[in-house]
Amino acid sequence: PDRLPVLLVHGLLGSSADWLVIGPEDALAYQLAKAGYDVWLINTRGNRYSRQHVQLSPSDAAFWNFTWHEKGIYDLPAVIDYMLNDTKHPAGQIYYIGYSEGTTAYFVMTSSRPAYNRKIRLAHALAPSVLLDSVRSPVLNSLVDNAQVIMPLAFTTNLVELLRWSEQQSGMLQTMCPPETKRNPCVVLFDNLFGPNPESLDTNAIQSLVGHCPSGAAVKEVYHYHQVIQNGIFRPYQESAVDRIVVPYNLSASDVPVHIYYGMNDWIIHPKNVRKFTAALPNIRELRAVGGKKFTHLDFIAAKRIRTVLYTKIMANLQTDLVELRQLEKS
Repeated sequence: PDRLPVLLVHGLLGSSADWLVIGPEDALAYQLAKAGYDVWLINTRGNRYSRQHVQLSPSDAAFWNFTWHEKGIYDLPAVIDYMLNDTKHPAGQIYYIGYSEGTTAYFVMTSSRPAYNRKIRLAHALAPSVLLDSVRSPVLNSLVDNAQVIMPLAFTTNLVELLRWSEQQSGMLQTMCPPETKRNPCVVLFDNLFGPNPESLDTNAIQSLVGHCPSGAAVKEVYHYHQVIQNGIFRPYQESAVDRIVVPYNLSASDVPVHIYYGMNDWIIHPKNVRKFTAALPNIRELRAVGGKKFTHLDFIAAKRIRTVLYTKIMANLQTDLVELRQLEKS
C-alpha cells in the first residue's frame, strides 16, 4: 500500500497490450504488478480501445482532429487526476513510464502544464520521441520525402484515420508472419522501420504483437511528427493556413526527475537527437544507451532479453525511490 501507482503509456499505433505481449515472465506490466505496484495501462485516444466520445463518432472527421499535443495537454492530465482520485495515495503522486509517443505526450504535458510535474514523483522515458530530424529508417524517410504529395491527398480525400485495427487485418498479419519463419514479412518491415537486431529478435513476440498492432491513430498525429522531422523543432502542430509560427515547447519547465533510455541502433530516435533535447531538461537522473550497439526502437517492448537489459533496472530505480520516499515520510 505504500507503493505509488504506476502509469504505462504506449507508443503511436500501439495499445495497452504492448506492455503485455511478451508474457507474464518478462513484460513490464506483469513485473510491476508482481512487485506490488498498482499498475495502470492507458489506451490513448483513437486506438482500438479508445474510440468513445460524448458527442462524436469515429466515423466523423472531427473525432480525428487531434495530435499528440492534445494527448499531452488534455488526456494525460485527465488520466493522472483520475488515478490520484481513485487510489488516494497519501503522497499524491504517481510514477510515469512512457515509450515512444508515450514520451512525446509526456514532455508536452510537463513543459506546457507544469502543475502536473508535482503529481509525478519519477518518470522513465524509453526511446524518447522528441527531436526526430535524424531519422534513419528508409521507410520513414521515404514517407517524409513524399509527404508533400501524400498529405494533401489524404486531407483532400478526408483520410483522417490511420491503420485502424480489425480482426481481418490482425488475422492476415499473423498468417503472413508465422514465428517459425525467421525472415517473415513482419520482421523485414520492422527491420526497415525500427532498425535490425537479429540477435534479440523474438518471432513469437512479433507474432503476438501484430495481433494487437497497428491499433489505429489519427493521420494528423503522423503529420505532426513529420513537421518535427522537417524543422527539427519540438513544437505544437502548425496549421498550414496560419502564418504565425507556433512557439516551441518549453522543455526547461519539465523538471520531474527522469531516467532516459535510448537505443544506439534505433532508426527512428537517433542518439544525437536524444542528447540534443535532453540538454534542455533540468532534472535528469540518468541518460543511458541500453542493450549494446544493436538495440532498436522495437526492442524496448519486444526484445528477447529486455527484462534483464532494461526492466530490472527500472524496477530497481523504483525500489530506490521507494526507500527515499519512506525516509522522507519518517523525517
